[in-house]
Amino acid sequence: MAICVGIGSIPLALAQTPAERRNAPITATALLPGEKIVVDGKLDDAVWQRIAPMTEFYEYRPQDAKSSKFATEARIAYDKHALYIGVTAHDPDPGKIDAPLVRRDQVNGSQDFFAIHIDPVGTRKFAQIFRFNAAGAIGDGLFNEDTTNEDYSPDFEFEVRTARTATGWTAELRIPFSTLRYSDPPSATWSIQIVRGISRGEQYRIANGRIPRDSNCFLCYAQTLEGMKDLPAGREFTVTPQVTLRRTTDKSSNELRKTSNDFVAGVDIKFRPRPDLVFDATINPDFSQVELDTPQLASNAQFALYFPEKRPFFLEGADILSTPFGGAIYTRSINDPTWGARLTQRNDSNDFTFLTVRDDGKGSILLPGPLNTDFANQESKSQATIGRFRSHLGALSIGGLLTDRTYESTPGKPSAYNRVAGIDFVWRPNGETRVRGQILGSFTKDPRNLREPGVPDNGFAALVDYNYRDPIWGIVGGFEQVGRGFRADNGFFSQAGYTNVYQEVQRKWNNVGPFHEVSPYVNVARKVDDEGNLLYQQIVPGIFLATAMNTNIVVEWRPNTSVRFRNEGGTLKRDQFFASIESTPGTWLSRFYLEAGIGDRPDVAANAIRRGYFIGANATLRISDRFEIEPRIDESVMGSGALSRGNEIALHERAVQITSVYHFTARDNLRLIGQYSSVKRGSAFYTSPVSTNEKTETLSLVYGHLHSLGTNIYVGANTTRSIDTSITFKQRQNEVFVKISWAFDIAALIS
Repeated sequence: MAICVGIGSIPLALAQTPAERRNAPITATALLPGEKIVVDGKLDDAVWQRIAPMTEFYEYRPQDAKSSKFATEARIAYDKHALYIGVTAHDPDPGKIDAPLVRRDQVNGSQDFFAIHIDPVGTRKFAQIFRFNAAGAIGDGLFNEDTTNEDYSPDFEFEVRTARTATGWTAELRIPFSTLRYSDPPSATWSIQIVRGISRGEQYRIANGRIPRDSNCFLCYAQTLEGMKDLPAGREFTVTPQVTLRRTTDKSSNELRKTSNDFVAGVDIKFRPRPDLVFDATINPDFSQVELDTPQLASNAQFALYFPEKRPFFLEGADILSTPFGGAIYTRSINDPTWGARLTQRNDSNDFTFLTVRDDGKGSILLPGPLNTDFANQESKSQATIGRFRSHLGALSIGGLLTDRTYESTPGKPSAYNRVAGIDFVWRPNGETRVRGQILGSFTKDPRNLREPGVPDNGFAALVDYNYRDPIWGIVGGFEQVGRGFRADNGFFSQAGYTNVYQEVQRKWNNVGPFHEVSPYVNVARKVDDEGNLLYQQIVPGIFLATAMNTNIVVEWRPNTSVRFRNEGGTLKRDQFFASIESTPGTWLSRFYLEAGIGDRPDVAANAIRRGYFIGANATLRISDRFEIEPRIDESVMGSGALSRGNEIALHERAVQITSVYHFTARDNLRLIGQYSSVKRGSAFYTSPVSTNEKTETLSLVYGHLHSLGTNIYVGANTTRSIDTSITFKQRQNEVFVKISWAFDIAALIS
């Protein structure tokens, strides 16, 4: 029996363990011979009538573990081909149901939605996410319990239909067993977490588990799912040919226009010989349909910038690649793959993935140092190989990785390689505490002499951190050290040769006036290089406020922060005020985020601190249930007159992106992306010559018809213009393309 211990009227989270907060196990119902479910969203098939619904749902935001005032029902059934989930969302005011058409993975908190987290292995270490709103728009991805991270990049084959009723809405979900990654033989117990989101001025979240508002785990509260018997033994075999027709033109200053016509044919292969084993292969992949990367402020960056992976081939089992060092594996380092192969396995005790890809190069190699990131061109082709495993031992997970990047030799030089190996662990003794650690070693042979003289060929990296959260306290801290010779060509380490120690302590008060949470905190960090020289130091007090409409406010005072950009000289001091607000206020403005800092700004190129400000803002605007616009802007200004009416500006940088999508149907949309970035510098502020005015403009228009996960048609056009007035340089690139892919289930055709 749990013992309720508390301070004042607030019970501590350790009063109940995650197992004690779970609902009783539920049993899936097998369809009888001759029974059938027609997926139309109406739940009028006979099988639904004989299944007792799940009705125990609890609010976990904004309040913790309250019985939900929005009645919800869920039923689970299966046949020899698929898992079926039927949900009924009762609503006291159905006219306020928010149900827009949005593009895949844009089902967000301002809408009425369900998110089904299914752990088909039963370890509560990962889940496949199937998300949909009341209009039938979908999202999908993977949840990693070790990092509590939701990754909506992976896509799965599944079917959803919804229907509106007089008392709310209903939905039917069909998930083919070929989509679910269960073990072999199948586990007798799965787990499932069903989350419903309702937006009524307040953002309500309810689930079939009594999830604490402040928790260090999510799947640990998931309900056990039993009764999954006689499941298919895999043997799916899908071949997806792809054809891309592309015409490009390129015109630079004082050069003739260059035009090229390309016909690109490729193929993706997915073979599942048994339920827990998936083999993927790709030949000559083309990623024309992938969304443009969001522009970032790069001209004043001290270290390399990170971009998320969006390419489909790299996303099978993407959660397995996660490690405590977030950059240990970074598939975006594989710039131009010509072919690749991957083997992924999951079962109730281990996860494993092995990936090897031929990279044609043309990208950059990161050469991290304590003060900046240097770059080298990938002048030769290379073979990138990554192996990663995790073993689950109850509350403890142990993992390891091995990566290799071997470069083709260039004339007159031997071949080069970079290899990284290491082990890691994640320990969760209870629902409030997480402890992680990782040790990596890198081994490099590179006769190209890319690094500075004296930098060793080999190096190591080590990390240990802890994270404790309960309704009253949040305590996060850690230690990490990366040796000067450490390098990860299949990863993302922008800095090396440092030791970093950090700690944050947060005290929480719930339900204070208009706020759901009031949490002051202090964050302390100190980073030094291998010789003990200070690189960075801060003591930052701040406060976090949570209130209605899922609104989160952060305010920080950052006084006397020490930073260093160069070896010569000492550290520089910086004072800054920072604030941010994030909210989902309503239908037309469904989400916005705004952050701003004012005070001292670092000018990395000049090794100086200047007065200035930065602003970052993004939002989702819904013009109608079919038309959405997502504007984003980041701006940084610094100089002696940056905070006054003077014109003495050292640096003015701006990055703008506007994404607009019109949905003709749930499967057809037209996407327009406009991007603009500019950098202006005052030459009088710099001792070395600088470019005084640069800008880049990009426009992308793509129509997409998504028949199914592998069968799609894309027609698009892109144009980019780059200008540098200081050297009278102009360049314009235009591209039009058509891409068609269609998936064949070879196993089904043979049978």
